[in-house]
Amino acid sequence: MSTYKSIHIVAHTHWDREWYLPFETFRFRLVGLIDRLLRTMDEDKAYRFHLDGQVIALEDYLEIRPERRADLERFIREGRLTIGPWYVLVDEFLVSGESMIRNLEEGRRIGSSFGPMLEIGYLPDTFGHIAQMPQLLKEYGFEYALVWRGLNGTPEQVPTEFEWESPSGHRVKTVHLSHMYGYTSAMNLPVDQEQAEDRLRELIGHIGPHAKSGHVLLMNGFDHMEPQRHISAMIEQWNAKPNESPMKFSSIESYVQDCFGELPDVPVLSGEFRRTSHTPGGVINTILPNVLSARVYLKQQNATAQNLLERLVEPLEALALAAGDRHHPAFVRQAWKYVLQNHPHDSICGCSIDDVHDEMETRNRKAGHIGEQLVTEALARMSDRVDLSWLPPDSKPVLLFNPLPWRRDALAEIELDADDATLYRSVKVTDEAGESYEAEIVGYEKVCPIENDSLRYPLSKGETYRHKVRILVRQLPPLGYKTIAAQLRKIPELAHIPAKAISNSIENELVRITAEPDGTLTWLDLETGESMHGFHRFEDSGDVGDEYVYSGPLLNEQFTSATVRSVRVSGESRGWQSLTISYELLVPRSAEPDARRRSSDLVALDIRTEVTLLSRSRTASVQTTVDNRALDHRLRLLFPMRKGVRPIQAGGAFDVSERPDRVQQPPEDVWVENEPTTFPFHHYVFADHGETRTIVNAHGLHEYEWIPSDRANDEGTLAITLLRSVAYLGGGDRGMATTNRPGPGLKTPGGQVQRVLTFHYGLTVDRRDRAIAPWRVADEQAISVQSRSIPIPCQEVKTAPAMTEYRQSGQLGWLEIDNALLQVTSLRPAPDDREGIELRLVNLGETAASGFIRVRLPILSAHTIGLNGEIRRELTLKTDGTDRSLSVELKPKEIVTIQFKTKE
Repeated sequence: MSTYKSIHIVAHTHWDREWYLPFETFRFRLVGLIDRLLRTMDEDKAYRFHLDGQVIALEDYLEIRPERRADLERFIREGRLTIGPWYVLVDEFLVSGESMIRNLEEGRRIGSSFGPMLEIGYLPDTFGHIAQMPQLLKEYGFEYALVWRGLNGTPEQVPTEFEWESPSGHRVKTVHLSHMYGYTSAMNLPVDQEQAEDRLRELIGHIGPHAKSGHVLLMNGFDHMEPQRHISAMIEQWNAKPNESPMKFSSIESYVQDCFGELPDVPVLSGEFRRTSHTPGGVINTILPNVLSARVYLKQQNATAQNLLERLVEPLEALALAAGDRHHPAFVRQAWKYVLQNHPHDSICGCSIDDVHDEMETRNRKAGHIGEQLVTEALARMSDRVDLSWLPPDSKPVLLFNPLPWRRDALAEIELDADDATLYRSVKVTDEAGESYEAEIVGYEKVCPIENDSLRYPLSKGETYRHKVRILVRQLPPLGYKTIAAQLRKIPELAHIPAKAISNSIENELVRITAEPDGTLTWLDLETGESMHGFHRFEDSGDVGDEYVYSGPLLNEQFTSATVRSVRVSGESRGWQSLTISYELLVPRSAEPDARRRSSDLVALDIRTEVTLLSRSRTASVQTTVDNRALDHRLRLLFPMRKGVRPIQAGGAFDVSERPDRVQQPPEDVWVENEPTTFPFHHYVFADHGETRTIVNAHGLHEYEWIPSDRANDEGTLAITLLRSVAYLGGGDRGMATTNRPGPGLKTPGGQVQRVLTFHYGLTVDRRDRAIAPWRVADEQAISVQSRSIPIPCQEVKTAPAMTEYRQSGQLGWLEIDNALLQVTSLRPAPDDREGIELRLVNLGETAASGFIRVRLPILSAHTIGLNGEIRRELTLKTDGTDRSLSVELKPKEIVTIQFKTKE
């Protein structure tokens, strides 16, 4: 056997907090494991251990054993027990980029109180890696990363040591764990010394030739594996023998420093890592691709929670802080912790038992309760400061808040209460300038109202008659508010009489959308006369896979023809129109018991789709509700379209990615799992063809596929997965896609998703040179205008000094970015001991982009900072009365964080 510079043994456990057992059951095991680990480290002064890179394990342990904190701190400060850097080990493709930053922050917030932390991007079991991870790690101050899954190929193609480059050009030195063993290489080493040495030589023979540095890493651990007490003695006896490579009881950090300290030049690999195994021996190195669509309701809830915190709560908290008003960092942190506790890969991926995912829904609800209350408080304080002297008699004031940093037109919903059951037939809405708005009563119910503003008594009113009103609002200020006056009226809207003739289409000045007899939609551009047919077809196919992998049965059948039960048009002449289509899709009830085919017994999926089109808009908003009564199947939406040379482009974490139209499958002799043809996305996908751009945006959906046409190279179908219904946690080897079973074959009835699901998505077709940026389209669809009815008389609330200059404004915008290539991903109070507020931007374009930022807040200075708060450089801030402005320039795909100082 070859002699190497050193063999590094790293003892560790990979702690899946919840998976095939619920959290509390695994915590019982965790407490026992750490109890025994602390005893071992007390008795064996050479023993070292790596606690899996996620500090939540310390939280979970100390809730049961608070008296052991000092022991943990002692070993951490001695450098024998390594922790962090993450709060939890996430799935990178299913959570937002901002949530990963919050994850690192919470990890450091907790971990640093114990002692030094691992300063390496430790990502041992993530199901693939996003392209922008090197930039996140580098901007957080890390120089190194460690990865495993998703990076596949021969040792020549995939070296053990390399530099990983993000699209922005940021690089981190990276270690790739052995494709054959991953983080498990030296697990369960025999207690017998001779047997242990035989096993170690076998491992070194497999792994060593790929380690160009001459340093070999062996990971002594596995999922939930206990520390092995004999490792110190085993290493000592190994080193006592001649002609063996020296062995160290080591740490991840020591290995990385030795490895790259003697290897100045390494290959550069770039982009995302998401390929399954194409190499002999890589049986366990799969990426489990269809976790993207398992238990889709969890993905939807997560998207809602992230949007609530990132796009509403934190910006409102930042505005309050800048105004010198009260803000609530402890509540925001708690809400984020509930969300982050749902982000471990076995959790957010939906590949655990039902008890686990039931608890996730509870956490999502808790995060929502906190976030919604914080929004209520912020809007209440904002509305308390608004001047209402202009209010027409008998009108009720309503504040509308636009969370996005650009002017927008939007449909907003408000609630108007009446004290009696008078039949109100219409509503009149005006603003301070006297402009009227199109409005319609769309709902009515008798309720017991509860006032959620904490400064007002919650049960101050008896039963009331609540009218839900839909309003089309034009030119809402950027990250700002507008106040309106609404008045319920007894007379109908006479201008809308008579109603239009019944139709199966809706249209505005630019677009007509028609519901065809087969249930598909036809899109007609009224300016050019071009039409696109066959949009929005439902496709149902069998799925006998598991929560990890879509795997069709041997004799699969696809069902695409839905029966149209009814078509209804509403909202004509009000500035918007809605087209509601009710479908019935007959599909097999389940798979046959042998999983070879779908059953002959059919069941109806009731589907209802509402398409809404605003005047002067080329974006159709869609809401589809599916009553899923079938088992063992996958339901997708199909959009046939033309596409240019470039592949489909998809939103991601601080990125826009493209994947090949056709993928290469693994060679037959190494096949374990199909190379996936479905890919991840966040918020939107789009395709360009000639001068036309087609955008599909979606909330909480993450899986798409481009299906090339056999007829023409520029034709194909975009498929978006709505749901997968599967019977097992692990059992994908029953179908056609894999022989791998990455989890136990437990039945998971909840994985069949037998519930009513509502999906929100949209479709935009426009010329490329004038189309709204896809991320702005997605944001406008996902981030709704918030409303707050202002009580009269308005309660007197002490006005913060910084806000007095704005008190008389009927509308106001606080932040505006002029360049749509620059996406704002965060505005929030600076965390922890940092001062002021922070604004984060990313350039999603492929060339450098400059932008002008206008801020109407009492800002004293501006600096760029790293994600870890490290100050980089001061920016020139211009002042004009109450306005501040600055210019920025970002390289392609660059993330920039700006810290605004708001007080001396």
